[in-house]
Amino acid sequence: MTRVYKNSTEIAQLHGIPIYMNDLVDACLVGRLNLFLQGDTGSGKTQLARDAMSYFPDRSLFVLGRNDMDTRELFQQINLHKLNYKPSYQLEPLVNPETGEVEWYYPQLTDGGVFAPKKLTREQADRVRRSLESLAENSTNLRELTSNINNRICVVDELPNCVPAVRAQLFNIFDGFIEISGKAYPFGNYFTMVYPNGDVKLLEGAVPIADLEKLRAEGIEMRSDNYSVGIATGNIGQQFTESSNDLGRAIKDRMHVIIDTDHFFPRPSDTLEILAGNTNPRVEFTEGGEGDEKRIIEKYQTLNRQSIPLSKLIVANYLLHGLDYCNNGESKRKMGVAWPNKVEKHEKGSDEALVMPASPRAAKSIIRLSQALDDVSLARGAAQEDIDSGAVDSMLQAYKLVSTYSGILDESAVRNVYDGNHYAAMDAVLRATRGEFDRHKENIATGLYMVRNTKKDAKVMNLFTGRWQFMRDTLEGLLKSVRRDEK
Repeated sequence: MTRVYKNSTEIAQLHGIPIYMNDLVDACLVGRLNLFLQGDTGSGKTQLARDAMSYFPDRSLFVLGRNDMDTRELFQQINLHKLNYKPSYQLEPLVNPETGEVEWYYPQLTDGGVFAPKKLTREQADRVRRSLESLAENSTNLRELTSNINNRICVVDELPNCVPAVRAQLFNIFDGFIEISGKAYPFGNYFTMVYPNGDVKLLEGAVPIADLEKLRAEGIEMRSDNYSVGIATGNIGQQFTESSNDLGRAIKDRMHVIIDTDHFFPRPSDTLEILAGNTNPRVEFTEGGEGDEKRIIEKYQTLNRQSIPLSKLIVANYLLHGLDYCNNGESKRKMGVAWPNKVEKHEKGSDEALVMPASPRAAKSIIRLSQALDDVSLARGAAQEDIDSGAVDSMLQAYKLVSTYSGILDESAVRNVYDGNHYAAMDAVLRATRGEFDRHKENIATGLYMVRNTKKDAKVMNLFTGRWQFMRDTLEGLLKSVRRDEK
């Protein structure tokens, strides 16, 4: 694949391998993670998104964010052939003289080649009428799904320019489906239907999710590659538009990875090459040839089957529960809007008043990005033993890329203590978190040794206090799991 975007600025160092912006995009595609590219105008956001689209040359959708957008219109079209179509059917109502009730009959061809009336129950007659009349002219049935439902990647350019009501329409797309007329359709899915008799049929994604469940209930095995990714670009801040355009927590949580392209701006040698090669200020459409769709999806499926190292799960639990601890045991989540102003007794340099805990959705994104970045590092030459031993570092780098702009940092602290630099604030959180894991390394190892021996030890459990209190319940859960496996 030919890439136009050039940037040799490191965004992370992982297992001895430098990670660049293109590597991050690759990791998001392999991990099936939505990506939001945030930065000033002309920073290369759209070009980077266009390059990502070239992986899927025939399965990409590019949308310019605007306030009058109706996302459902991207996936529907009017079928003019249905405009004047009226169904016809023959149902003969007859009155039963004995009961006085109306009975329904339809002409059925007998073995003798003649038509004879066949009686229907009232329920059958109603069902026939409803089914046939639903084909008649109406605004819903004139609309059909377009091939856009089968796209693998959807790029929304200048997302923050959309008003909140329009952004809300994109929630479903970023979650992997589109809702039309009350039915949810998988976005970008291709299904292989395997019938009980062994027949195989390819079924594209324009199928309601509820209908898929019915097919499974009939004994039809539904195999799906289940792959779609959303990428969005935009400038955040009132200096870019006439009104404030912060995305809001809900859509930020769906944009699994948010990266500031200004913070990782291309180096002078990169811009020299960019300017010398082409002075066209417009975004270039990359030619992807056959693309890399098959390779990307195969790598995603392989990654999806991998087991998650226990060490990464413990880091994720720390981000969910350890970072929730403040005020000698009070929960930041339960404090709500009182956080961080009501945080007391935190030590100097503590992150208690700086960062909220990760959400469960974010924790999943962090794990997936960590796995994908490990895969990129391995392909770039990292040693497997370094990857195995560097699980904490991998998770912390993924945490930084997922969470810096997710809305979990205290903005007043970012402005007043870190001069508005979100990455500097997150680096402080990472240093504190890395220190916590270094100090509790032996305790964690002791706790896992206890789990392997399947015997609960009160002394071991009491090693975990304060913000590490969550490890007690974590170890309890691991013990139950090991004991179940042994039965």
